Amino acid sequence: MDESFLKGVTLFAEFEPAELQALLRGGLQSTRYAAGDAILDEGKANRALHILKSGRIRVSRYVNDREVALCDLEAGQTFGELSIIEDGVASASLRAVAETEVLSIAMHDLARFLREMPSAGSKFWRAVAVDLRRRLIQTNDVVRSYFEVNRALVENPTFRQAYAMCNR
Repeated sequence: MDESFLKGVTLFAEFEPAELQALLRGGLQSTRYAAGDAILDEGKANRALHILKSGRIRVSRYVNDREVALCDLEAGQTFGELSIIEDGVASASLRAVAETEVLSIAMHDLARFLREMPSAGSKFWRAVAVDLRRRLIQTNDVVRSYFEVNRALVENPTFRQAYAMCNR
């Protein structure tokens, strides 16, 4: 694989060519998944940073034993960043929607790369912070819309009846 794909990945967009080459040598592994295959399961160990190279992945969480789709990931997007920061446990479940290829780098290999290339490390952590900020803003928008639906359920009997009919 050449560095041009990695240059398009948000977390690595600011990397210099030498940093991208070092990352490529640092242990990126490719895995293919068929549509419907589990990639990560919520609550299970995740010891890698993942990059969606091709295909589509559905991200979901379980709420009261019911799977709720949160979003779909497309090529160039990453997942597993929270495992770097926290305890290495997947915060959501991910399944391939279509035939999918995922590049992964084990946390210990990523940590070694970031230690050996401190300039890349500062760029990487800034990109992680920017990406998490974007996700937080999206989550705030979702919470705001749920708040509005909840208010309509409480205040509008017609909406409450229609909602109840659609969600039996």
